[in-house]
Amino acid sequence: MATLTSFYPYIVPHVSGCPEITIDTHLMSSIIEFSERTMILERDHDPVTIVKDISDYDFEPPINNHLVIKIVNAWCQGKALEPIAPDVIKDPTIYNRFANKDNSVTTGYPRNIFQKDERTFTLLPVPDETVAQSLTMRVALKPTRSATTVEDVFYEDYAEIIADGALSKLMLIPAQKFTNPQMAGIHNQKFVMGINKIKQIATRGFVRSNVKINIPRI
Repeated sequence: MATLTSFYPYIVPHVSGCPEITIDTHLMSSIIEFSERTMILERDHDPVTIVKDISDYDFEPPINNHLVIKIVNAWCQGKALEPIAPDVIKDPTIYNRFANKDNSVTTGYPRNIFQKDERTFTLLPVPDETVAQSLTMRVALKPTRSATTVEDVFYEDYAEIIADGALSKLMLIPAQKFTNPQMAGIHNQKFVMGINKIKQIATRGFVRSNVKINIPRI
């Protein structure tokens, strides 16, 4: 794990006199934004036991002081679950178990998964049986704002990009010796360009491929 102070050599020389607590706050904001926009930090979620008549479950992130940005893939008893968005859900009992007059809830073998927020998710239909450790998930993570350390990959591979993100915020703080809106814009541009480059690489699974051009025959 890397400490926030590991990033200081890329930040402190450009914002002389800035309090460490201010640097840490904006540095963590940069790391969180970087995580959300690249989803670079993927991990296997611990297997989850599905419980009869229970649709809502809490995430248990595999890294302390982290939240789940997105469920990348999910399987129940080896079968892939299809993710759905809130506007697709038509069954009111998902939000209110007493919506039907007879208090009935649609149950069955889960086919869909719905991420409510960064801490909870829902299985649909509601499971009709309890099956131990039957839910498998691959999730994208981000650190919480209270985290004091981050995964080494953020520092080893992306320290300069993340520092650009932090500097783009720090240099916009008004009435400071290091206030510099012009340089803040430059750092923000570098931050965004870095993120876009990483996203392009990530879509290829970090595997190098040759570009093949088909030349039509005449």
